[in-house]
Amino acid sequence: MSLRYYFAKAQKTISRIAPYDRAIIEKQCRSIRLAEEQLQAAGRSAFLRCYSGCEGLCCRNLELDAVIGFSDFIYLLTVEGQLKESISTCLENEKRFFAGDCVFLINGKGPCIFPPTSRPEVCITTFCTDIEPLKHEIWRVKSQFMKLNFYLLFLQFKSLFRHVNNKTKVSP
Repeated sequence: MSLRYYFAKAQKTISRIAPYDRAIIEKQCRSIRLAEEQLQAAGRSAFLRCYSGCEGLCCRNLELDAVIGFSDFIYLLTVEGQLKESISTCLENEKRFFAGDCVFLINGKGPCIFPPTSRPEVCITTFCTDIEPLKHEIWRVKSQFMKLNFYLLFLQFKSLFRHVNNKTKVSP
């Protein structure tokens, strides 16, 4: 799948979910953001080493859809909705079949268009340095994303059940 597909699917999902489910997703996304803020605070020196040492090497020559997925876009559109147009514009430069630099780097070089405390899961939990001191904060971000993923899966099952249930009611 391409990032454009995941992005479009995330937009469609957000526009179609019921207000009750939307409130739950917003709460989960706020929990992710809080965990990311705590990781940023605890890992300030590790992030600085990454940005100044390797200068974003992890953002270069990669298969983007292995790094950013559907739940990342749900998260980003929920907490950084104002970036919707920027994300869409960046995705116009996506190279689907050949590895390239991350399309979310400003002017193709960086920094990233996403704020430091609102980044996709893999982007914020991957380091080019020792992560031992940050294991707890990284685990917390990952577990919050896992909760979001489970809820999104629940919503898919709920939608499927509703669809099947409606079809059986219509049939004689």
